[in-house]
Amino acid sequence: MLALIAPMADEGGDDEGGGTETDTALIIESAVTTIPASCTLPETLRSVFVGRVERIESNFVLYAVESERFGTVADLLRDGLLTVRYPIDDVKYLTEGGRFLVGAVAAPSGIRGDTPVLESKVRVPPDMFGGDAVAAVQRVSCPDFEDPVRTLRVNGDPIDTGLLRPLFDDRAGLLRVVLVPLVAGLGLLFLLAATRVLVTGAIRGMRQSRRRESR
Repeated sequence: MLALIAPMADEGGDDEGGGTETDTALIIESAVTTIPASCTLPETLRSVFVGRVERIESNFVLYAVESERFGTVADLLRDGLLTVRYPIDDVKYLTEGGRFLVGAVAAPSGIRGDTPVLESKVRVPPDMFGGDAVAAVQRVSCPDFEDPVRTLRVNGDPIDTGLLRPLFDDRAGLLRVVLVPLVAGLGLLFLLAATRVLVTGAIRGMRQSRRRESR
């Protein structure tokens, strides 16, 4: 909040000519935002770049950097590719040949030998225990920071991380999910029907045999 202090007149400043000398000063005071020690600050980005996925190796994604939006990664390239580590559950949302806007931080050195590695993620982890919504004796109000360590679509939109997204991306997998239970169900019905026919035929044959013997 800005506090504006109006110009104040110097009432005791009469000069020899009888005039009044006015001190016109405008003071603007800006409130300083203090962030509580218990609040988590956003991480400092190492780079923001647009890259194309060349390869995916486990939870490491190798990008061909097309343009840099922040920082420089020239010293991190190996064979023209930049290695970025992701949480293992986030890799399935990235596809080879896809283009993404990546905000990344430096990863611990040595996690992939001599290859420099950055870290990013696709999904934002939820607040543990309800975050600031949990009642407490003394509620700490933390500023809302947008997590900059994210991998987004090139236009800045978040990547679709819905539960059915991997199935729609994997057409063969989607067909397996739909067709396998259907085929299994039809096979089971056919087996039950065939078993019923065989049992009914066997019982009928036994009855006919007994009738012939009784004659």
